[in-house]
Amino acid sequence: MEILRAYPLCDSCLGRLFAQLGYALENAERGSAIKTLLHMKLVTEYRQGADVSGDLKSLARVHRPTRRFLASVGVAVEDSQCYICGGLTSSVERYAKDAVVQLSGVDFETFAVGTTLPREVLERESEVVKRFLISTGESIKHEINRRIGREILKLLPGKKVDKQRPNVLVRIDLVTGKVDVVRNPLLIEGVYLKLSRRVSQAKKFGDVKASLLEKLAHVRDLYGGVEHLIHVSGREDSDARMLGPGRPLVIEVKNPSRYRGLPGRYEDGDVIYIPRGFTVREEIRRLKDKAKTDIKLYRALVYSENPLTETDLAKLGELTGKTILQYTPRRIKRLSPRKRRTRMVYELAWRLVSPHVFELYIRCQGGLYVKEFIHGDGGRTTPSVAEILNTYLEVLELDVLSIE
Repeated sequence: MEILRAYPLCDSCLGRLFAQLGYALENAERGSAIKTLLHMKLVTEYRQGADVSGDLKSLARVHRPTRRFLASVGVAVEDSQCYICGGLTSSVERYAKDAVVQLSGVDFETFAVGTTLPREVLERESEVVKRFLISTGESIKHEINRRIGREILKLLPGKKVDKQRPNVLVRIDLVTGKVDVVRNPLLIEGVYLKLSRRVSQAKKFGDVKASLLEKLAHVRDLYGGVEHLIHVSGREDSDARMLGPGRPLVIEVKNPSRYRGLPGRYEDGDVIYIPRGFTVREEIRRLKDKAKTDIKLYRALVYSENPLTETDLAKLGELTGKTILQYTPRRIKRLSPRKRRTRMVYELAWRLVSPHVFELYIRCQGGLYVKEFIHGDGGRTTPSVAEILNTYLEVLELDVLSIE
């Protein structure tokens, strides 16, 4: 009763302050029940001669039966607006209809509701909670989100609430009454193989004829998106093939109108794309981090200016287990010319094709500049294959065979 003496509260706001009491009751039902019990107690005490008129008047401000009782004994009390919400919680469900209109045309499975409340409402709620040290309550924001979400579920059966990773977010500004729907990006994980030496990952340049990004535009169109991005675990040069089991990637489709159904396998002679399933944002971060520690197997076809023998190539065994120091390659040093990195070379194998051509297999840590490891990049990579063989080398072909 002490709370109602200090503040006129509607059923929802009173019930919300004691949300952990009376399970399976809505806040408004709980608040109404509390007021009814107080009414019964106070009326009984009044009829027994107790001086409870002050409490009856406090309760009557927000409880119609109590106002009727006092009116019957000649005491008139005007009803008061709720101190916390000011009547805001009385009809929030109506926003669900506007949200459903906004959601028309979007094929989604999960949603969440977010609201913007007037600052003064939140401040008044905080004042009451702090004054009475309330720890059993539910916040007004949480209640409103829950009630609107429940109403959307009634209007759109079969949908689900997902507060962590919803397909769409219904945003309602209770200050202006505006309702918006945010369509969250769709993330599809998979792998790709690149069979052409003229396909880049994202940008076309030089003699590159296409990019993986544009070849996967059909995925964006499948989901009705307005834009798509690719997030890849590392990268290979445009003139290098990506073979074996493929390289992991995540396709991000922005602002999609569809969230269901995986795309099919795609193959056009240049690339093969194999989708695996839907994923979450954390997977992109994992892909980026994993690219630094992946173990990769490369095959390179190398030209040597000086003729070589099997005995010469045997010297490459010195590089097994070596840590390679590399400055940013000259071909990309405009980005960070003095940046250094160290990477491990775990194993090497080789095969002499002709006196001037050999095949080299390199098992190494992800992030190694493999071409530079072979030709030395003018001393910017050390030790290098060219340094060990004491000859000028040129990489004719480079393939990624596997990513462990």
